Amino acid sequence: MLCGWAEILFVFAYNRNDKNAHTRILTATEFQLPLTKAQTMSNQELSDSRPSGALSTSTIGSAITIGFTSAIIMWMLAWALHMPGVHVATQVAIPILLVPLFLVTFVWIPQIEPSKRIMSGCLAGFIAGLVNLMILGSNIVEQPSSTAEMSEQANELAPNAILIVLGSLAISILIGGIAALIRKNASAANIATTKTWISRLAFTTAISYLPLIAVGGIVTTTDSGLAVPDATTSYGAISVLFPIKLMAEPRIFFEHSHRLFGTLAGLTTLVLMVRVLMSEPRKIPKLLAVILFIAVSLQGYMGIIRVAEESTFFAIIHGIFAQLVLALACVTSIMLSEKWNASEPAQETNDAAKKARTMLLLAFLALCVQLILGAVTRHLNSSHAMMAHMGFAFIAMMLVIIGGAVCIRTGKAHQSGKPIRIYGALLHGLVVLQFTLGFAVLGLAWEGEDAPTLPTAENLDTAAPIETIPALVTTLHHITGALVLAAAAGALVWSFKLATRSKIR
Repeated sequence: MLCGWAEILFVFAYNRNDKNAHTRILTATEFQLPLTKAQTMSNQELSDSRPSGALSTSTIGSAITIGFTSAIIMWMLAWALHMPGVHVATQVAIPILLVPLFLVTFVWIPQIEPSKRIMSGCLAGFIAGLVNLMILGSNIVEQPSSTAEMSEQANELAPNAILIVLGSLAISILIGGIAALIRKNASAANIATTKTWISRLAFTTAISYLPLIAVGGIVTTTDSGLAVPDATTSYGAISVLFPIKLMAEPRIFFEHSHRLFGTLAGLTTLVLMVRVLMSEPRKIPKLLAVILFIAVSLQGYMGIIRVAEESTFFAIIHGIFAQLVLALACVTSIMLSEKWNASEPAQETNDAAKKARTMLLLAFLALCVQLILGAVTRHLNSSHAMMAHMGFAFIAMMLVIIGGAVCIRTGKAHQSGKPIRIYGALLHGLVVLQFTLGFAVLGLAWEGEDAPTLPTAENLDTAAPIETIPALVTTLHHITGALVLAAAAGALVWSFKLATRSKIR
C-alpha cells in the first residue's frame, strides 16, 4: 500500500548511530521501495496525466501540434490544386483538403488519454480551421476581373463571407472530432508527453519552411519576383484577402502564394517559440527558438525590402538567408527531439564523433560558399559566377561525400551513434542528386547574360511565357540544395552532441 503514496514518504526511523532517538524524512529511494510509473514521472507529466478540465494543458498542446501539422499539409495540397493550369472542381478539392486533417488526427489522437481525445480532436480541427482562414480569405472577397479594379474593390468581403468562414470552421471541427471518436477506445499504451508534442511541433515548423523555399525558388526561376508591385499588400489588398480569381495569372500566383507561405511559416515559428518558452526547461533550445523566430521575421523584412526597392542585392541575401533559416530550424528540431534528450554516447561513439565533426564543419562551410555562388549566379545571370559555382561544386561534393562517410562510420562504431548514421545516407543521396540536377540546369535553363529583364506588374501581359521543364528542373535543384545544407547542419550538430558526452543538452 505504501507504493501508492506520493514520492516523499514520511516515516519514523531510528538512527542507530546516534544515542538519541529522533525522527527524519526518508525518501522512497532511501527506503528502497519500488516506485510505480506515476511516481517516476516529472511534475509536468503528472499534471498532464491527472484528471482535469476539458481544456487541460495536454489537450491544448496536443491540439496545437495536430492542428498546425494538418494545416501545413492542407496548404501544400491547396497550392497544388490551385496552380495555374490545374482546374480541380471545388466539390472535389474540399474533400481532398480535409483528408490530411482526418489522417493526422487519426494517427496521433491515440497518444492522448482516452478521456481527452474527442476534445483534443475537435480543438485540433478548430486550430487547423483558423490557420486555413488565411487561404480561405481569397474566396470570401469580391472577385474583380482585373488588377485595375483592385483600387475600388480591395478587401471587400462577399455577402456570404461569414457563412463560408463559420462553415469552414465547423467542418474542420467535425472532421477532427470524427477522427478522435473513431479512435476513442484505441489502446492507450503510448501516451505522448508534453516534450513529445513540442518535438513534433518543432519538426512541423521545419517542414513549413520547405514549401516556402520551394515556391520562392519558383518565383526566382519564373521571373515572378516583381509580379505584385506593393511590398506589404497585394494590389492594395491584405495578403490573406487577395482575390483568387486574380491568381489565374501564373506569376501573380507564384509571388502571392510565396508571401502566404511566409506568413504560415512565421505563425508556426511564433507558436513554437511560445510553446518552448513556456514548457522547455533547457536554456539552449529556448535560445534557439527565439533566434529562429527573429531570423524568420528578418527574412520576411528582407523580402519586403526586396520588392519595395526592386533590389537585386536583397534578392540575393533573401535567397541565401532562407536556406540558413531552414538549417537552423532543423537544428532546433533535433535539439528538441526525444532522441537528443535520450542520447548517451559510448566512448567508441565519442571518439568517432570527435573525428567526424571537423570534416562535417568543413562540408557545411563549403555548402555555404556554394549557396552564395548559386544565389549570385541565379540573380545576376553572371557567367563568371556560374563558372565559379560549377568549379566549386566538385570541392563541395567531395567534402559532403567524406562527411557522409564519417557519419556512417560514427554510427557503426557503437549503437549510441545510430542517430547520426542516417545523415550520412541522406548526404550521399542528396548531394549526388544535387550534382546531377546542377548539370541538368546548365543544359536546360541557363541563359547567361542574355536572360530577359525581370517583368514587373505593368508588363506581365507582354512577359515571355514560362517554360515548364526548365522551371521545374531549376526549382528541384534549388530545393535539393536547401535539403543538403539542412542535412549537413543536422549531422554537424549531432557530431558535437556525440563528441561531448552529454554536455550539450
